[in-house]
Amino acid sequence: MKRHRETAEEIQARLIVAIDGPSGSGKSTTARAVARALGLRHVDTGAMYRALTHAALERGTPLTDGEALGALGESLQIEMAARDHGDVAVTVDGVDVSSSIRSGAVTKAVSEVSAHAPVRRAMVRRQRAAARGGGVVVEGRDIGTVVLPWADVRVYLDASPEVRASRRREQLRAAGQSMALGDIEEEQRRRDERDSQRKTSPLRRAIGAWPIDTSATSIEEQVDQVLRIASDTARRLADLYEQAPGQPSVWKRRVSFVLAQDLIWYVARFVFGLEVRNGLDKQLEESYLVAPNHISNVDPPVVGSTTRRELHFVAKSGLFKVGWFAKLLRSVNAFPIRRGIFDREAMSTALGLLQQGRSVMIFPEGGRVLGGELGKPRSGVGYLAIHSGVSVLPAYVTGSDQLRRCMFRRRRLIVVYGYPIRIPPALLEEYQAADDRDSYRLFTEMVMSAIGALRDDIGPC
Repeated sequence: MKRHRETAEEIQARLIVAIDGPSGSGKSTTARAVARALGLRHVDTGAMYRALTHAALERGTPLTDGEALGALGESLQIEMAARDHGDVAVTVDGVDVSSSIRSGAVTKAVSEVSAHAPVRRAMVRRQRAAARGGGVVVEGRDIGTVVLPWADVRVYLDASPEVRASRRREQLRAAGQSMALGDIEEEQRRRDERDSQRKTSPLRRAIGAWPIDTSATSIEEQVDQVLRIASDTARRLADLYEQAPGQPSVWKRRVSFVLAQDLIWYVARFVFGLEVRNGLDKQLEESYLVAPNHISNVDPPVVGSTTRRELHFVAKSGLFKVGWFAKLLRSVNAFPIRRGIFDREAMSTALGLLQQGRSVMIFPEGGRVLGGELGKPRSGVGYLAIHSGVSVLPAYVTGSDQLRRCMFRRRRLIVVYGYPIRIPPALLEEYQAADDRDSYRLFTEMVMSAIGALRDDIGPC
């Protein structure tokens, strides 16, 4: 079958653009203008939190009760629609609250409301649903790190405290309200502190997000910067339909590996009912760092059987102690890693494979996590992604820890792939030079957020 190669223009029409930044950095104005220029939808997530806060104040819901606020967030019908003059009309349960959600009372309370984990879970589900299918510009404070870490374009806007406070004062004046500049600066300082230090979805620049300081730039200039980034990204993605010069084809597999892969696939499919859901465009000439969650010892062969690429696997070093089994593992491209530490030898092996154009599977949690919850991210995936420049492909596997029930179809065995998380080549040097473990861990947290989104999409199995 002849492959369809998308043009840069076609790709640009389905981009997901994530714009993050603190209050007063110019997110809303920039996002609206970028969406209008590219013909994309605009989603203002800050307006969602303000709408919920307004409803909580109106209904007397305690702002300290996270569970009640989360339940309220689930129940509200929040809708947003672009107006002819560019801003967004916001309705809650059919009532227009576009002006009232910008009041001083809402502004003062919204940061406290949005800090609650149940609230963020409810809103994140809404925001991901709004971005489904692409062709959207989404703005907020955790879009690139938590909500949509796989966004094609990630941008982080910022400005000096003085400029941000001045902009906020002008917004208040336009709404017929008044507030001293010093009070605005202090309010923003407290809000920034709460937003950046909260445990759930803190305000941070995502790994791979383009930083833009808007302190001394006009709206037109910052919009033009985002548009150039979007255009360059679309062209770069279009180029992935062609094999890179000097790189082996991502589709080339050894016969022995194909036979092993197909055998596992047929057993998993017909004996255990394996179902594969795939958000990946299989046409791209791109190697991957495949990053699934880990719940069973059979995860590597099960997940590895679902891709047409030849994968290399990391496996705990204890499995290589028996000679014949070690040979078997190495014959299917497994190599050892010592758990509980940052194994530089294993990382060097994986990095070398990625730099050769190979695909590697590694578990971002480091080891198996039982009980149905996702584990804490380690720094390995971030380290490899930053130093290789290879795209990370998140995956979620469920049911592999209950194969007997799957065999009798009492449980479903599912592998679902997300969309690749890429770091723009122009930003890699910055992260590589820093060699910062916090950056590695933050990127792995972004991957785990993407895996969590896949889990939420599947629902109960």
